Amino acid sequence: MNGSYWQIEHGCPQCGAPVTLEETDRLLVCPFCRTRLYLVAEDHFRYHIPPPTAGVDGELLYIPYWRLRGSLFSVNASEVTRRFVDATTLAVNFQGLPFSLGLRPQVLKLRFISPDTQGRFITPDLPFDRAIPGLGAAPKGVFYQNFIGETVSLLHTPLLLRGETLYDAVLGRPISTCTAGDSERLQRSSLSTRRQVRFIPTLCPHCGWDMEGEKDSLVLICRNCNTAWTCPENAFRQVPFAVMTPPAGTGEIAGYIPFWRMRPRIEGMALASYADLIRVANLPKATVPAFETAPLYFWSPAFKVNPVLYSRWAQQMTILRPTGDADDRLPETALYPVTLPLAEAVEGIIIILAQMSADKRKLYPKLAGLRVTLEESRLEYHPFVINHNELIHASLGIALDRTSLNYGARM
Repeated sequence: MNGSYWQIEHGCPQCGAPVTLEETDRLLVCPFCRTRLYLVAEDHFRYHIPPPTAGVDGELLYIPYWRLRGSLFSVNASEVTRRFVDATTLAVNFQGLPFSLGLRPQVLKLRFISPDTQGRFITPDLPFDRAIPGLGAAPKGVFYQNFIGETVSLLHTPLLLRGETLYDAVLGRPISTCTAGDSERLQRSSLSTRRQVRFIPTLCPHCGWDMEGEKDSLVLICRNCNTAWTCPENAFRQVPFAVMTPPAGTGEIAGYIPFWRMRPRIEGMALASYADLIRVANLPKATVPAFETAPLYFWSPAFKVNPVLYSRWAQQMTILRPTGDADDRLPETALYPVTLPLAEAVEGIIIILAQMSADKRKLYPKLAGLRVTLEESRLEYHPFVINHNELIHASLGIALDRTSLNYGARM
């Protein structure tokens, strides 16, 4: 994985002081006035590379590039393959422009697009799944393909149009010719620069207390009224959660790591109970009568991590089925941040099912026709203890490598 990330410079909405954000940040914390605001985008975040402040000669145009980072899972005839994708590619069909921006977004600080940004922003005419090779319809021989935990953003780079030549506004070099037809097409494809990023105060909607969370966390917690909140759109929404109780005599808990527990309805196959899952996966368990009525649950990490480890931990949790005692009070011990939204975890259910299936030849051709509807979900915080460089689940014994969590934080 490319460990690099983008940095975005923005003025604090409260006091105007400069604040530097990382690409994965969802909390803006001003170091001067201490304001804490949650960032929300209407669809995806849009950035631009600011041009030089002097020597701008010509019409300033901003050309769009798609940026996609995430884990791509593919199911072929015999196995589930996984790879991490980090791609930036041209979002318009225009001959002569660079296909990629290379290292430039990592070297220069970016800014959000706003109404007072000077220049003409060009609208993408290629959807990101067509612009980036290999992301469209599943290729031949692949029964099912899906991204999990992807981050899509749009970055505009500045060009100068002088006569019939386009210049790189940062380096001042000519990069392409621009015919009269090209110029007319660019004039017609202007993108609105209305404010696309909203900043929402991180006050608990229930009691008004300041909520807590890491800068990249998608779920904020209020320790005053013991609630958890997420903000997928324009307002905070409460998240049901449970804190799993460690067995007696466990020792010191190093921290609690979040997982999504999901109860889906799967249309297209007979899979409605835990007993059905035992039969589909050929698990070494007897299908006792209680399992026939036990609800079907899937578990998924609620944090981004290497795709191989994501699928392994999701499968282990789903098979072992952690259904012990739980508390509805937030612990004082550290909580690992939630960085994978519930909607992405739901998309991973078919992948988990494909990995667990005993009869792959029968199931795999049906995967694309399955429809998953979420009936119930909750966020679960599971207790882990430290053993050298590993975190061990206090009840199940599952091991998580601590380095892999650091790796996932950069995805």
